[in-house]
Amino acid sequence: MVRRTFVNKLVAAAMPLAVAVTVAGVASADPGQLAPAPAPVVQLVAEPVVAPVAAGIPLEEVATNPEATNHDPLANGAAGGALAGAAGSGVLAGVACLPAFIVGAIPCAISGALNGALWGTVIGLLVGALAPEMVPQVLP
Repeated sequence: MVRRTFVNKLVAAAMPLAVAVTVAGVASADPGQLAPAPAPVVQLVAEPVVAPVAAGIPLEEVATNPEATNHDPLANGAAGGALAGAAGSGVLAGVACLPAFIVGAIPCAISGALNGALWGTVIGLLVGALAPEMVPQVLP
C-alpha cells in the first residue's frame, strides 16, 4: 500500500499560494493610467580626446626577487593551492560530518583535507602555468 504523504505535502505547500492568488487576483497592467511619454532630450557631446598610442605608459620588466628561496611559480602555486585546499576542505568536511556523529568528524575532516589538497595542487599548478605573475615567490 502506497502512502500519499508526498501528495498531501504537495497540496499543503500549494494551498497558501492558491489562497493568495484567489484573494489578490492575477497581476495585470491597467491601460487607463499610462503616463504620457516625455519628450526626448538631446544633448550635444564634445568629441572624445584620443591620445596617440606612442604616448603610453612605459612598460617595465617584472624582476624576480634575488633573495627568494624558490622562484618557480609552478612549485609555489602547487604548494599554495595544496595548503589552501587542505585547510578549506578539511574544515568544511569536518563541520559537515559533525551533526551525524562527533567521533566520525575527524576521519571525515582528514579525508576532506586530502581531497582538497589534491584539487588545490592541480589548480595551483594551472595558475602557476597560465598566470605566473599571480603566484608569490617564497621568501626566506
